[in-house]
Amino acid sequence: EVESPTTPYFVEAKKTLTVANLETKVGGSILVGAKGLFRDAASGILNKGPWPMKSGQGTQFTIHWVIVNYATDVSNVSLKTFLGGNIKLIGTPKSTIQSVPIYNENTQELRWDIPDIVATKGIVGTPVEAIFQVEALPSVANVGDDMTLIGKTELRATDDFTGESLTAEDIEVTTDKLDDPTVTSLEGTV
Repeated sequence: EVESPTTPYFVEAKKTLTVANLETKVGGSILVGAKGLFRDAASGILNKGPWPMKSGQGTQFTIHWVIVNYATDVSNVSLKTFLGGNIKLIGTPKSTIQSVPIYNENTQELRWDIPDIVATKGIVGTPVEAIFQVEALPSVANVGDDMTLIGKTELRATDDFTGESLTAEDIEVTTDKLDDPTVTSLEGTV
């Protein structure tokens, strides 16, 4: 609303007044990171097995899914990935919230459904995170190669402010590109 005590000379009103309404909705953004570690003492999970990996012997890794949410509340958050060949889920997934990832043995899909995440979660305070443990059992066919622990991680959510669909993804986690500073990429081959 804008008001002015001045008026044009040909108008008999004592003031001019105009009213306008403008609404601009700015959407949020959400990010997901998939990190793989061989040595992960901070998570409280002890991974076992030979490093570098050996054919016919299992080696364990922890995978961290980390979600950072910007600006707006989101709902109906869903993450999914597929385990690589000769990879199996071991132990029970855990998370920083009540819901945890669920594994489907028949399809090798790991899925995490989250009802909602508040705005700025991970910017202010700790991010939403899930941790799960996998075991790679390399075969003779894997000798000389790295192994894919999990495929691409895909996230979908609904921005509660704009109603728009949000998506995010991260690349696959492979044994030669771990986020573990205690190992090298050369050690990631079987």
